[in-house]
Amino acid sequence: MEHLLEIKNVSLNYHTLKDETKAIEDISLNVDDKEFVSIVGPSGCGKTTLLSIIAGIIKPSSGSVTLNGKPTFETKNKIGYMFQRDHLFEWRTVLQNVKLGLEITHNKDPENKEYLESLLKKYGLYDFKDKYPNHLSGGMRQRVALIRTLVLRPELLLLDEPFGALDYQTRKMVIQDVSSIIDKEQKTSILVTHDLGEAASLSDRIIVLSKRPSVVKAEFKSNLRKIPLIEDRKRTDEYQEIVDKIWKELS
Repeated sequence: MEHLLEIKNVSLNYHTLKDETKAIEDISLNVDDKEFVSIVGPSGCGKTTLLSIIAGIIKPSSGSVTLNGKPTFETKNKIGYMFQRDHLFEWRTVLQNVKLGLEITHNKDPENKEYLESLLKKYGLYDFKDKYPNHLSGGMRQRVALIRTLVLRPELLLLDEPFGALDYQTRKMVIQDVSSIIDKEQKTSILVTHDLGEAASLSDRIIVLSKRPSVVKAEFKSNLRKIPLIEDRKRTDEYQEIVDKIWKELS
């Protein structure tokens, strides 16, 4: 079976003038089309580093990462990356912020402009298109950041703790919001998070990394995405069972 993303025997060593530090050791995993995978692990184990390798930003010391059979450093335009901070430009309107990727990639053709407007309308931001980021709530800012990424039509979406900077109440709403958008747009996604509940409730599969040098320590499957509301997922026995299993692996 051919997978959308294939990570084979990936290792990464950091070199200094004095020594060498092994950050990631022989990691192999696959991600299928439209699958949502979360990566959890101890602080400093290399979760974000692994995302950067997948994105083609960092070259591994050994091993390979391919998207649809091609090395990811050749397919960077097919991978969207959403960071913890929204990184919106305060001097640009919502519309101008969302257009940024199309401007950089010189893809401001009528079809993409129409798709951009359809996303803004679909996800409740069209009426705010001429507003500046300081007029938006934290949740709306993250929605703008996600749409800015989606408008480039990525085949793979990387999410690096995109909810970490939000307060608890906003976070609850944004997680449901972002999850719903990803499901509707049928995007293959990889989420890095410290929140075990987030991982359990959002994912089809959870990958647990060990402490550095990190290896894949465990893997758990979940059927919770079939339940429409995230709060309802958290009330199930399966949710608590998955969280307990992840916690046991990390303890």
